[in-house]
Amino acid sequence: MNTFVLEIFDDQGQACTFFTVRWQDATLSETDKFFQQFRYHEQLKTPLQELATFLKVAIGDEYGALESFFRFENTAQALPPAGTHQVEDININFGNFPLRLYCLRMSESLVVLFNGGEKTAATAQAGKTNKAFQEANVFAQRILKALQEKEIYIGSNHRTFCSSDGGNEISI
Repeated sequence: MNTFVLEIFDDQGQACTFFTVRWQDATLSETDKFFQQFRYHEQLKTPLQELATFLKVAIGDEYGALESFFRFENTAQALPPAGTHQVEDININFGNFPLRLYCLRMSESLVVLFNGGEKTAATAQAGKTNKAFQEANVFAQRILKALQEKEIYIGSNHRTFCSSDGGNEISI
């Protein structure tokens, strides 16, 4: 079984901390791979910037990881939410959005970001998102199992993961 590391992606937000996963032998996290894949793509760099702003501002700083900000895709979830929504004082319109970023919403203050892809089919299991979708669900299942078996736990501030063995690196 391949081992991955659970590590902080962004902990600067006022409302939510983002973690990510990185394969043990990889230099880039899965989330970094997602952003690098699309940042220079002519048709997708603007949607990528919109998604990054939604993550950083709406989820990270202002509202936290509200359930209505996520679409549920098996064990994992995906960003952005489908369609148009009014959540508190924010109007979200991600109808026909071309990208999916898979994640695991733990609470309003803690989210694990995975990889994603370009949405090219009606379902997550089809098209270019299939591999990232499958991997996201495996990551999510393994994280939830590690929590259940008390190999890791959520810290007292509700915004961090901690290893039960006291180590700094969280390998699952």
